[in-house]
Amino acid sequence: MAAPAAAEDLGIADEPLIIVTARGEHRIGSAVAASEGAVTGSDLADRPLLRPAELLEAVPGLIATQHSGGGKANQYFLRGFNLDHGTDFSLSIDGMPMNLRTHGHGQGYLDVGGLIPESVKRIEYRKGPYRAEDGDFGFVASSRITTKDKLEPFVSLEIGSYDYRRLVAGGSTSLAGGDLMFIGQAKYNDGPWALAEDLESYSGLVKYAIDVPLGRISLSGSLYSARWNPTEQIPERAIGTLLENAYGTLDPSLTGRTDRHVLTLNIDGAEDWRLTLWAQHYDWSLFSNFTYFLEDPVNGDQLRQYEKMSGYGGRVEKGFRLGEDLRMTIGTEGRVDDISQVGLDHSVKGVVDFTRSRFSVREDSAAVYSELRWRPASAVMITGGLRGDFYRFETKPLAGDAWGGVVKDSIFSPRIGANVEVTDGLALYGNYGQGFHSNDARGVTAPTDAAPGLVKGNFRELGVRFERGRLVVTGNYWWSRIDSELIYVGDSGAVEPSGAGRRQGYELTAWWKLSDWLTVDAVWTAAKSRYADLPAGANYIPGALRNSGELGIATRFDRFNASLRVRHLGPHPLNEDYSAKGSATTLVNARAAYTPRKWAFSIELLNILDSKGHDVDYFYATRLPGEPAGGVEGYNSKITEPRQVRFGVKRSF
Repeated sequence: MAAPAAAEDLGIADEPLIIVTARGEHRIGSAVAASEGAVTGSDLADRPLLRPAELLEAVPGLIATQHSGGGKANQYFLRGFNLDHGTDFSLSIDGMPMNLRTHGHGQGYLDVGGLIPESVKRIEYRKGPYRAEDGDFGFVASSRITTKDKLEPFVSLEIGSYDYRRLVAGGSTSLAGGDLMFIGQAKYNDGPWALAEDLESYSGLVKYAIDVPLGRISLSGSLYSARWNPTEQIPERAIGTLLENAYGTLDPSLTGRTDRHVLTLNIDGAEDWRLTLWAQHYDWSLFSNFTYFLEDPVNGDQLRQYEKMSGYGGRVEKGFRLGEDLRMTIGTEGRVDDISQVGLDHSVKGVVDFTRSRFSVREDSAAVYSELRWRPASAVMITGGLRGDFYRFETKPLAGDAWGGVVKDSIFSPRIGANVEVTDGLALYGNYGQGFHSNDARGVTAPTDAAPGLVKGNFRELGVRFERGRLVVTGNYWWSRIDSELIYVGDSGAVEPSGAGRRQGYELTAWWKLSDWLTVDAVWTAAKSRYADLPAGANYIPGALRNSGELGIATRFDRFNASLRVRHLGPHPLNEDYSAKGSATTLVNARAAYTPRKWAFSIELLNILDSKGHDVDYFYATRLPGEPAGGVEGYNSKITEPRQVRFGVKRSF
């Protein structure tokens, strides 16, 4: 199915604007599972956004929060999984995998702070490991962002509360028979925190696309650089004693830095084949303090995590038609991460005191996969796939308490699905798939209590999809089990094992275009998450949301558009016996824009009801000055950002 295009993508400035939204696509007959879909057009352009990662909340049920400043990867939640900073949720941009392996802070680290919303053309998403092409970190869900090839020239300026400023400019031009698109962004923000975040973020994308006899070729380069002062979660008992309010910090010397550069080549072959090649360089550092004086009562527990990495990889895929009703796809992919250093230092007031551990890492992987799609009848589709992944983890000690070793691991993952259109506009789906995520190479090569290189899990899902005119409704019930939730924890620099996890839940989504100017969409999800090997009552999985939801109302006229979005992050356990509980947080955001001819004037109201809920919360021991040597177990949380307003003006050319 061809990707829908908005008028601005095609450079049509003076014609009536016609918006096609992917949520309204009729996918019966093409979708492999009821839970897959896409978002594009005004569904993306009209969303009020506090931060770029909220674009990913277009994936039904996904929640993106933040606990350490605008330059750090978000915290993600989906299907009863606390995905930390990206484990088990994979994202690619123009085919380039964005999740980082053996990252200095957390496995699968997914930072989209440099994403420019105006560059995004389409977001496709899948739940569960049901497609053979989905590999590492795609166990719970995967998403694919496609950027625009063409862009009407424009410049945009936004200003808002807490010294928020954002400048964006971009456009495209014809060059040598193709299209050259370019866009750049500069963003600054202090936030509501007692310690000004002082975020300075710069990002840019240049992309050239051309049609040739071989197919469509696109070559792109992107850069992202950010500097900031993070305010992290704080012990709630410090509020009103050591801190005036929940916006304070107990360590004002924390800083963060990110630099990432990416080159990507894509060829969409004329004879049903695709090729992606990519290379990247990454340099990151973050000072944090999660426990204050628990480990070191004199100098404190501040730590510095860091990483320098160069990597490259690619994928090639070919489709074959074996008969009128049978199609096969085969593919292979590879990736190399050459990490010159990744480590953990102890620091005092932003100055490194000593090195706890520093490694160099080489992580190689290769995969082969194949998928069959068979239509034994016009209303029936059966899919089956098999994927094989092969990994090599190598670590070398550089300083501190580090070690070296080489470990190889492999895994084979079968997938199968079937769907039938029982009547016009109503289809039933059934899917089963095995998937995996990789673990941090430092944990995999540890001399004692080593983590498995690849952790296997499975998903089962039954779903239904109803499409009738301008109404699309989906529902599914799913079951999941993962062999071990044991991962390397970058926050502590240690391997922390946990047992197998099992989950089950349901998702309901609806999209309804009531008229040419009014659209409503809604999502409600619920999940039950438990450790499989612990006794009842002591087997809750901390951080696993019990439910989440979203409601959106959008209006679009010739020269005016507006949208209102409600996002609900449900209650969740913070420890295994549920004696510590995280409360639900509901946020309401709105955006309106007046768009006369070449101009656009916008206003965003974020957290309209001024919720004092939490973006994140945890329950663990910390030690403040004067407290017992063993510290105090308690709630540690980061409050949501308060009500704020942002104004924007855009000029197109």
